[in-house]
Amino acid sequence: MASPLTDLQAWIDREMADVISAEPQLPFSRDEYADRLARLRAAMTAAGVDLVVLTSPDSMGWLHGFSSRVYSWHTSTALPPDAATVVHAEQEPMFYIDSAFHEALVRKTSCVEDFRPIAETGVSAYSSLESFNQHLLGELKREGWLGGVVGVERWSGCPPPAAADATRDALGEAGCRVVDATGVIRGVRRLKSPAELGYLEQAQAAVDAGVRRIHERGRAGMSELELWHLYMGGVIEAGGEPSAIHETVAVGPPEAGLHALSGDRRIMAGDYFHPDMSAAVHRYHARGTRPFTVGPPRREVAALAEVIAGAYHVVLETGRVGMPFGQLNRALSSYFEQEGFGLDGAFGGGYELGLSFNPDFVGEFLWGVHMPDDERPIEAGLVTNFESVVFLTMIDTLVFEESGPRFLSSLPLEVLVIDG
Repeated sequence: MASPLTDLQAWIDREMADVISAEPQLPFSRDEYADRLARLRAAMTAAGVDLVVLTSPDSMGWLHGFSSRVYSWHTSTALPPDAATVVHAEQEPMFYIDSAFHEALVRKTSCVEDFRPIAETGVSAYSSLESFNQHLLGELKREGWLGGVVGVERWSGCPPPAAADATRDALGEAGCRVVDATGVIRGVRRLKSPAELGYLEQAQAAVDAGVRRIHERGRAGMSELELWHLYMGGVIEAGGEPSAIHETVAVGPPEAGLHALSGDRRIMAGDYFHPDMSAAVHRYHARGTRPFTVGPPRREVAALAEVIAGAYHVVLETGRVGMPFGQLNRALSSYFEQEGFGLDGAFGGGYELGLSFNPDFVGEFLWGVHMPDDERPIEAGLVTNFESVVFLTMIDTLVFEESGPRFLSSLPLEVLVIDG
């Protein structure tokens, strides 16, 4: 007769085997992931990079889908990051390295076929910097890939500098020439596919639902956190997820509050505030911010809201695929100057949006009034936020398309009023 311990272990083994053998839950088709891999390899070849070792969560999620909430961004020195995806420019296979403890999660969320766990790791056995680097070098040697140009992501926060330096040194001592391939990898991700845009549109609908929940149910006397709670309820009911950075509700001047966390400050009659919001679907982020007031807006608030709303029309009327971003940037700058605000008091522009993991979501591509001579062309498929700022702030998600720019939010370009 089997012992209770034997029965329990058999049950655990069956449970894990079911997870490992199941089809992964992928946000995109395998064809789309295959196309991403092909485009990355083409970009590597063009840049003269033989091999890349991807370590940022965004890059690995984009390339094969892997998703986790634990990446060791800021970790104990006894628990260094031990995950990487290896891609050769010309040869198969793409393979993924991680702790054996993550095998079920890899099989559940990723389309990568070749998982190479670090030996002797598991639920209570952890890798070290030395064991990770030895495993990485051993797998590269087995494939015959040591000695070429190896690209790493120097602008990622994962792994932290101590771990990144140790891996770079180990590769160098093995005969590789290590270069920064951040631009190569991020450049391939810049323009969004129709499927990616679909998730961004869903995320924007969730943002709008959350902001409308504040508009409908917010009342004087609520705290910033209580209004944030209203927002998140609207997001989740609309099918959205929390974003990779803390959404915030900030009372008073946004320049002092929009990078602060929501707190217990109460919003009272006559106050103005900003819900500076974002939401995600499959980690694809959209943005949305409008100024709010408790009761009728002050004259100054209403006047500034008209100015920042007007910048949206400049983008719609000016931005065209193929034109230099500098032309759009200068048009926005000229608009703000005509309204009486120079570059020291006004901003219009944004940063790339797309797939992002904690702790934040600022993408690689930036544009705005501070870049009047930017000669980079506007490209169809680029998605950014758009921030219009003259003390008050309005923010949207902006898609550049062949037919012209398109804002994804359906929120009105005005001050939103809740009961005092």
